[in-house]
Amino acid sequence: MKFKYTLPKHWADKVSQMEEFANGAMQVTIKTKSGAVFEKVLISSATYPIAARGYKDLPFAIDEIDDIYQTAEDKNPSVRGNWDFWDTWPKP
Repeated sequence: MKFKYTLPKHWADKVSQMEEFANGAMQVTIKTKSGAVFEKVLISSATYPIAARGYKDLPFAIDEIDDIYQTAEDKNPSVRGNWDFWDTWPKP
């Protein structure tokens, strides 16, 4: 599987310490260097941003990330399914 976006190691290391809500997936909030905040971003395997609620593609550049953290909603999402994934998984 080739993912469209990959977090740098220092961000992946931070995300790997966060709580998963699905097999290998964490919901996070991302703050950019400009101060914009993007909630409900789905990270797979602590490394690959694969979806964000309300966006058809990544709404910021990876090198613009200033912080990644989890809110209470991120740790226990009220909506768990119906993501619009950016990557295409091969069919079995």
